[in-house]
Order: sequence, then structure tokens, then C-alpha cells
Amino acid sequence: MMANVFRLLNSAMNTFKTNQAHEIIEYVRKNYNRELEFLWVRSPGNAVWRRADNEKWFGVLLTVAGNKIIPDAGDDAVEILDVRCAPDVTDFIVDKKKIFPGYHMNKRHWVTVVLDGRMATRDICRLLSASYEIAGQK
Repeated sequence: MMANVFRLLNSAMNTFKTNQAHEIIEYVRKNYNRELEFLWVRSPGNAVWRRADNEKWFGVLLTVAGNKIIPDAGDDAVEILDVRCAPDVTDFIVDKKKIFPGYHMNKRHWVTVVLDGRMATRDICRLLSASYEIAGQK
């Protein structure tokens, strides 16, 4: 059992390279006792966090080409975080500088943050906490 836990922890830290991704992984461990789930064999650089009570996703950590999020960014890989967002808030917070429409998700209900330091980790954690709460709603 411990070997599997170590492999899981090691996998998350080895898959995601940015300090910001590591800080967010630790934040989720500490505050929600959740680990990333790597669901897709064809996309080993993508993983989700689910709530324990209802298994709804509250965060998706992905590695994608930068130009998929920021048009003039080029195709170098970036790490991003998708989080749930209340539809009435999404239009107000998406500025396409720090917060982007949800990548590969419903853009009314999800937003994306690039984990490159353009947004403070504490602010990203606030978005993640709100996402956790939204995912818990019936």
C-alpha cells in the first residue's frame, strides 16, 4: 500500500514541473486530503481532483501547448489548472491575462489559470476553494 502511495505522490511531482503546480498539489493535500487522479493513458500529463463525498471534479491539472490558452504564446508546453466557477462570476473574472475561459471544459462553468506565476498562488488557491464548494452543491 505505501509503495502505491509513494508512486502516486512521486508521479504527481514528476509529471508537473512548475513550483506553482507543486504548491497547489500540496495545498489540496493539506486542505482537502485529495490526490491527483491520472485518468487518461493517452494523456499522462493530465489529472483531476475529485471531492471524496460525491466524486465530482473540482480541479483539473493539465499540460498543454501554450498557444491553446494564450494565442501568441507559441507551442511550448505550459501547465494549467481548470477550476469550476459560478456562471454569474465567470464573465467578470475572465480577463484573458490571468484567468481564461475553461480549457476543454464548459466555458460558462469553468475557468483556466496558467501556472507560470502570472497569478499569485494564494489567489489560485482561493479559486480552487470556491471550485471545491461549487462541486459540493447539489
